[in-house]
Amino acid sequence: MEHITIRRATTQDLESLQRIGRQTFSETFSTGNTDENLAAYLAQSFSTEKLTEELHKVDSEFYFALEQERVIGYLKLNTQGAQTEKLGEESLEIERIYVLKAFHGQKVGQLLFEKAHQVATDKKLTYIWLGVWEGNARAIQFYTKNGFVEFGQHAFQVGSDEQLDILMKKQLVYMDIQVVLETETAWLSPLAIDDFDALYAVASDAKIWEQHPNKDRWKRAVFANFFEGAIQSRGAYKITHKTTGNTVGSTRFYDYNAVDNSILIGYTFYAVSQWGKGLNTTVKKAMLDYAFQFVSKVYFHIGSTNIRSQIAISRLGAEKLREEEITYFGEAPKMNFIYQISKETWQDQRETF
Repeated sequence: MEHITIRRATTQDLESLQRIGRQTFSETFSTGNTDENLAAYLAQSFSTEKLTEELHKVDSEFYFALEQERVIGYLKLNTQGAQTEKLGEESLEIERIYVLKAFHGQKVGQLLFEKAHQVATDKKLTYIWLGVWEGNARAIQFYTKNGFVEFGQHAFQVGSDEQLDILMKKQLVYMDIQVVLETETAWLSPLAIDDFDALYAVASDAKIWEQHPNKDRWKRAVFANFFEGAIQSRGAYKITHKTTGNTVGSTRFYDYNAVDNSILIGYTFYAVSQWGKGLNTTVKKAMLDYAFQFVSKVYFHIGSTNIRSQIAISRLGAEKLREEEITYFGEAPKMNFIYQISKETWQDQRETF
């Protein structure tokens, strides 16, 4: 899918939109519809006048899937009053999502759906819905796989033939990555700008960073950049020891992906005084317990030379997936190992920790 790109269509793309709309609809519905009814639908739904009007609607958006410069699929989204059913302001309708038959099976439709999901999450909407022809088993299977459930029906007119669409919807769940979490010995609270001095007092110990990709984070200027990235992430935490009240480290949720149903945990460090005392295990346990209320998998970026962290994450049941260069905030790319732990794996073994 790396060679496929998604971009929004504009009024300058009218002819391309008309062409892809007619071709994909014909490929999808030529079987089961008469030539007369198909021609009537194409003439009405993809006329220059109708598409021009739709492209100008404030609450409608078109997106193209492109292989280089060739349009191979498209997506139409509606919100607010542009929706074909009055289902409220908190919903987004996928009115059309079509891909050229020659590109079926290449996950182009999945990319278009993920774009729709991104639009809905950016707008903080409650759910996505659509109508799918009852005879389109392939499409029904696709939407079911992506978490849609049936909630109704409506009529769909193709020429003189009234057909039945199944209405399906997907509820959107948002994960708040700035909550207060608790372990047996520590509090995890959202990192604030005023926490810099207390956190740097921990981070200024060069021993913490000996195995990290950036071994200079003990220096104030380098750590200041790290801290700025943490604040901007809006998912970073200060870890406070319950007994002493001292700041003993930091960690972070980041790159929450509602479509992939995943999130990352990383940028973790602890005061040397806490090493070997079980703090990392209890912190990860609290974070994983919380994250798996919303996602099905958690990823970890761990520096290729950070043997200590690699061993620790493996003990929690995480599996190494690949090696990849990761660019951290304001720093040069560094080689990292990518680990993953699934919700099922965590549920099976969490009681052992």
